Amino acid sequence: MNIKKNNADARVAEATGEAAYIRQTGTARGAEVEAVGLARARGYRAQVEALGSNATAIVNVVAALAEGKAKFVPDVLVTGGGNGGGALDGLAATAMRFFGPGNGGSGTGTSTKLPLAPLGPEGEAAPNKLIPKEPSAKS
Repeated sequence: MNIKKNNADARVAEATGEAAYIRQTGTARGAEVEAVGLARARGYRAQVEALGSNATAIVNVVAALAEGKAKFVPDVLVTGGGNGGGALDGLAATAMRFFGPGNGGSGTGTSTKLPLAPLGPEGEAAPNKLIPKEPSAKS
């Protein structure tokens, strides 16, 4: 019975220590987030005083776009070419995503490669799976 009580006491002590660790690290992280937020706010306030609110907004939008986290260029862009092929142009532009880098082509698409023919064990096309072999004539 002593062994079970000692194990239970050890678990309680471990849990108490873990709770104290989480509480202290959480408090420290919260203080860090608060300090960073206040520093940013002071920076924005100084920027507004130096540049004005409109210029500050433009500077920060450009900075956000430069970070690359905001996507502002479409993967596929279809515009009216004036030659009457609107639907065909859209289909062609979308299809080009499949032939982008990593997909056997030189475009900018990121979709999965779609094989056009069954592949053999070495990765090359296996024409014998498409067209049955004709019996060879023996000489």
